[in-house]
Amino acid sequence: MTAAYPAEKDHPAVPMGAVYAGHPPVSRIAFPSGHEGWLVTRYDDVRTVFADPRFSRALLYPGAPCLIEPGDFSTGEDSILNLDPPGHTRLRRLSAQAFTVRRIAALRPRIQELADGLADALVANGPPAGLVEEFAFPLPTAVMCELLGVPFAGRERFRQWSRVIVTPMQHTPADVERARRDGADDMAELVAAKRARPAGDFLSALVHARDEDGDRLTEPELIDLATQLLLAGHETTVSLISTGVVLLCRHPEQLAALRADPALAPGAVEEIMRFDGPADASLLRVALEDVELGGVLVRRGEAVLAHTGAANRDENVFPGATEFDIRRRDAPQLGFGHGIHFCLGAALARLEGEIALRTLLDRLPGLALAVPAETIAWRPPLSVRGPEEVPVTWVA
Repeated sequence: MTAAYPAEKDHPAVPMGAVYAGHPPVSRIAFPSGHEGWLVTRYDDVRTVFADPRFSRALLYPGAPCLIEPGDFSTGEDSILNLDPPGHTRLRRLSAQAFTVRRIAALRPRIQELADGLADALVANGPPAGLVEEFAFPLPTAVMCELLGVPFAGRERFRQWSRVIVTPMQHTPADVERARRDGADDMAELVAAKRARPAGDFLSALVHARDEDGDRLTEPELIDLATQLLLAGHETTVSLISTGVVLLCRHPEQLAALRADPALAPGAVEEIMRFDGPADASLLRVALEDVELGGVLVRRGEAVLAHTGAANRDENVFPGATEFDIRRRDAPQLGFGHGIHFCLGAALARLEGEIALRTLLDRLPGLALAVPAETIAWRPPLSVRGPEEVPVTWVA
């Protein structure tokens, strides 16, 4: 039996995908909770787990092991992350209205305006600066707050519980459960405010859907969906932006290429997601029936962890996978998932990432890390992966 998760403190700047790149494609493992299951690391097998309806996210499946593992940062049993069709289909259809192509495209000017304002502050204050606190966190947070109709002034409050939920290995189970309750309480209070004074934001639209057609969205589902959207909509993009800057600074030839050709930004975002994306170890599934996978038999009721970080380092799919190359044009990376649980906000995250990188390189000449890359602290395993802080400097 192999240990599922190596000590990240021993490899703080190495993505877990790199650790598992040479791992057997399907291996028996022990999870931190003590339960046993399977680790899946090959690209094709990971896609199968994501897309095959025989692998379920429904945590209450009879006979299944306890799937509330450290790192499985859904917000509760009503979470869209924990549903299979038809329940998932119903919630997905409602929540997808916030992330239509047209709506996301319309956000571009506002995202650019926010990025410019944050860059203005960086330039005015001069180097060095903390990239996470002064740019990577406030940008996607402000965007998501405006999209949902969440007061930006309350960002530190929801940051407290969201950070606990997405870094569960740093906290006790009681702390994680308390953070989930705090998130639900905060969102229930906001839902009540939207019900009393509806506005043109997406949360008001969800409240209307709940109240006008009650069988489409229950009150717990409404509260949990809003909580999950707020949590996932900013935490992962904060990591995407901050990790991207670290990677570009560690690969100056790639940074120079992007600075010289801004059209490379979309490819840079895809390569950041592939090389070291926020969702390294994906959501746990359970087999609904016996399934042959990667040459082994996964039996009904067994837990399966599909490792996106390792899949994105599969040399059979991404030749030269250990190289960071923003010009890469290969198979789609799996950092946003695949199948019915594909990230709802992927288009928004891509847009925010592109605008963030272009703005930083345009406004901060000579952008570089202000500390050695190896000294940057990273979140622990089974978290939304990303650096805790990124001190940067530039030519003022």
